Amino acid sequence: MTRLRAAGHISTTNDAFAKKLFSHKDILIDFLNAILQRESDNLITDLTYTDTEQHAEYSYEKISRLDICCTLVSGEKIDIEVQVANEPSWIGRSLFYWAKLYTGSLLKGETYDELKPVICINLLKFNIFENDSKQNPHCTAKICNMDDREPITPLLELHFLELQKFKKKKISEMSRAEKWLAYFSGKLTRGEEDAMQRDLILGKAIDIRNSFMKDPENYAAYLNREMEILDYKSMMKHKLEEGEKKGLEKGRAEGREEGREEGREEGREEATIKILRNLITNGHKADDALRQMGIPESQWESLKAKLK
Repeated sequence: MTRLRAAGHISTTNDAFAKKLFSHKDILIDFLNAILQRESDNLITDLTYTDTEQHAEYSYEKISRLDICCTLVSGEKIDIEVQVANEPSWIGRSLFYWAKLYTGSLLKGETYDELKPVICINLLKFNIFENDSKQNPHCTAKICNMDDREPITPLLELHFLELQKFKKKKISEMSRAEKWLAYFSGKLTRGEEDAMQRDLILGKAIDIRNSFMKDPENYAAYLNREMEILDYKSMMKHKLEEGEKKGLEKGRAEGREEGREEGREEGREEATIKILRNLITNGHKADDALRQMGIPESQWESLKAKLK
């Protein structure tokens, strides 16, 4: 099989890309079997995609929504959430999404003993467990008896995959789950990717990433999502700064706000140039990329000059 070479780096945790990747059922099944450690009689062999994406009710929720949901032959529901912006209350949000899927799985006329497990997998580009003792990038949570630590029910299962904690080792020494973490972490060298491409499924996943930005629709969706994330981070930084400075006299506060606004504009411009350079590397013309990004033509020449 001919393999595609990467035209440039893209973020595999961009949810526009993740949805495209996991729309390939064989890839999703392989990923789930690896992360959930399913094998033998428990191996996942088929699934059905479920349209349960939660539409944001508030502006701050646009950055955090259900991405991929599926139902296994066994009736178990699995949700995969991809998150790149640090959210302090992420565990609570994960439980909230689990509860929505769980309560929605009981149909009218059914009894409680017909409820099936709901499993939530959180693929995170930030850390939520800062304790030094929690350095494993894969954390699994269940409802357990506090005395013997044994699960009392299979109905709730949460997985937190903290990509920042993933530490590379030789490809030959990685488990299947670790290879998927390596793929999403973006820490692989070209040589390591070449080694992974010998694998049918992982090789296909790398090819999908390498060709993703060459499709105009994929490119536009990826770009829009990157800009959404950028706006969200800017908004959250602004809110944090306002909270820290609250109570100071009005005059000094206004002066700092003006400085912060200039800083945010500079940060946004740097991020815009980074995205633009990445898209050009992937074969898009500068003017076409700027037009898709919604940048006013009056700013084009200035931005293109800073690419040099």
